[in-house]
Amino acid sequence: MPTAGKTPKTPKKRGRSEVWTRGPTAHAIKRELRRLGQRLRELRLERGLTQEQAAEAIGVHPKHMIKMEQGAANLTVATLVAASVAYKVPLRELFPEEAKEP
Repeated sequence: MPTAGKTPKTPKKRGRSEVWTRGPTAHAIKRELRRLGQRLRELRLERGLTQEQAAEAIGVHPKHMIKMEQGAANLTVATLVAASVAYKVPLRELFPEEAKEP
């Protein structure tokens, strides 16, 4: 029962972060998520794992694993750490350097 004089708290709406509204930043994020997804796929294939096995090792749903590898998932730091542990690589190895042109 509401207390007299107090207004009930309404939950804050949670939407997309403001960074997604900034053109160059949004493009850079999408590009890097695709690169990260490609790297996760490379590591999984190097280890001979299926997406289901990799998802189990990382602790995510298999459908999320597909989105991660497609670059369509905005990964948390915890998920990135879990992936580095599952694939037995340092966290920095999930982020390959861009090939520099000579």
